[in-house]
Amino acid sequence: MLFCYTDMQGHFLSSRGKRPRPACSFMRRFTALNENGKRYRDILILVASITFVICVILLVFFRTGIIVKAVSVLAAILMPFIFGFVFAYLLRPVALTFEKWIGLLFDRMKIKHRGSIRMISILLTMVLLLLLLGLLVMAIVPGVVSSVTTLVQSLNTYVRQFEAWLESINVGSENEAGTEMVGLIEQAVQTVTNRLNEWLSKDLLPTLTSQMNKVTASFSSILSIIKNFGLGLIISVYLLSGWEKYMAQAKLIAYSVLPGKAADWLGKEIRFVDRSFSGFISGKIIDSAIIGLICFAFSMIVGLPYGILVSVIVGITNIIPFFGPYLGAIPSALLILTESPWKCLVFVVFIIILQQVDGNVIGPMILGDKVGLSSFWILFAILFFGALWGLVGMIVGVPIFAVAYDLVARSVGYGLKKKNRTDLLDAYHSAFPEEEKEKPEKK
Repeated sequence: MLFCYTDMQGHFLSSRGKRPRPACSFMRRFTALNENGKRYRDILILVASITFVICVILLVFFRTGIIVKAVSVLAAILMPFIFGFVFAYLLRPVALTFEKWIGLLFDRMKIKHRGSIRMISILLTMVLLLLLLGLLVMAIVPGVVSSVTTLVQSLNTYVRQFEAWLESINVGSENEAGTEMVGLIEQAVQTVTNRLNEWLSKDLLPTLTSQMNKVTASFSSILSIIKNFGLGLIISVYLLSGWEKYMAQAKLIAYSVLPGKAADWLGKEIRFVDRSFSGFISGKIIDSAIIGLICFAFSMIVGLPYGILVSVIVGITNIIPFFGPYLGAIPSALLILTESPWKCLVFVVFIIILQQVDGNVIGPMILGDKVGLSSFWILFAILFFGALWGLVGMIVGVPIFAVAYDLVARSVGYGLKKKNRTDLLDAYHSAFPEEEKEKPEKK
């Protein structure tokens, strides 16, 4: 039987006292594998990456239904957590403000229970959110009910006036022209009645079952949204209470998986994304609140109908860049038109002036240059992301595109510096100095 030993210098010896023989070859193989382990690992990672990319390409181009279904199921499962993260992200500045104020109050009162400051600030933030939502519902629901009631009453009034006009024509229809007009009107009414009966019998009844199914599905969707909203509020409380801890854990994961430079770059980009989103969203919310208050004050002074409802609509839609003011002004003007055409004209003129003041004075004072995009790219971002995600895309599309724009701009600058063509970049900034001003600073 053959054994392996070592000499005084640590060399392997066989039982016959000679240097390594085939019986000890497994030690050499182990040493070679250990030395080349990194190379093998890199090869395996490359093969796995290529396989993953090929599978993704095949799924995207040939099995898109599978991807859509998988993403839909995953999104439905994670929707409460998505709601919670969005709530926590939006409410965190408010919670930090409350925490700062409560901390100063505790210092003045010489209270040492510092650990309770965070929970008190979160509690006040949630109470403020629920209070604002309650006031919003109280402002919208009565206005909508009153508007619908007024529209129905107006339609009834118009119908009675039309009937009175027909009777007046019928009474005074001794001449041939009046008789012919009454006949045409009666024929038109009879045609509309026949078409309506035909639609009720052939179109409405067969589709009633499918419409009921859609109503049931819509009711289920509303219940699902309410459930996700409630769970999202609960999850946001946990996220707000341990925000720093979760961010620290994410940082540990990033530095454990990525190289040092890549982790530094990722952290820098995440901070830039946070500044872009938080600055833009919070600024637009403050700007929209100011616009809504100005609209409400003007409505009370002039005596516009539906003042609260119109102010809420104008304020909420003002969050949407570029198109928001017009989206809010059109339904508001139609509501006022049902009461008074003259006041509707006054409201339209006021909205035009208000949006000019907002775009040139209020907006720049609050937002400053949070996104660093020209008007063309803002319009492109709104249309593109609006087509993808609807109303939410119109709101978040601008900061998302601002981040992508910044990445592309810095990649182009890095490529030009690598090729020693910084003269092109200098010439561009000399020709278009506003581009340098629009670019937000990164810390």
